[in-house]
Amino acid sequence: MEAQDPRNADGLDEYRAAVARVDAFVDAVAARRADDLRCRAGCEACCHVELAVAPVEAASVRAALGALPGERRAAVRARVAERGGRCVMLEVDGRCAIYDARPLVCRTQGHALRYPPGFVPQEAIGLDLGPQGAATWCPLNFAERPPAAADVLDAERIDRLLAVVNQRFAAARGLDPLDRVALRALAGAE
Repeated sequence: MEAQDPRNADGLDEYRAAVARVDAFVDAVAARRADDLRCRAGCEACCHVELAVAPVEAASVRAALGALPGERRAAVRARVAERGGRCVMLEVDGRCAIYDARPLVCRTQGHALRYPPGFVPQEAIGLDLGPQGAATWCPLNFAERPPAAADVLDAERIDRLLAVVNQRFAAARGLDPLDRVALRALAGAE
């Protein structure tokens, strides 16, 4: 059995590297198109969902929840009983309780995302990319002018990257990579 690198004790280094790549892309678009993006702290338009995440992302969220100060952790736990389709991590001020550990889907929502042909409903297509598919984005963003090709993140590629990272993470721990863990369940766990 291979010795574990103590710098990667939680097994999340490969996931963190994937997150860093996505964040770098999103940050570059935000720097180029700051006037066209309305996504910022307090905007919760994308947070009115109940999410479930893959095992690797669940481990990251679990660690972030465990690092929250006691009163914030208690506030998240108290929201578990609330209903209404809002993310349990959404705080009263519209910010995310686990922002630095938010799942990849949360990191990319609102931005221009390319999907394969036939994936995006016709009414949601913001930019037809022909045989490469279509791009869609939050209607609050890119209101003045549509995103350029360099502003569009390949959602299919990100999904594949996450699938590979998750597969490796799950296999190393004897987990089913197809399992999904609800954020609500993570928030309520002790």
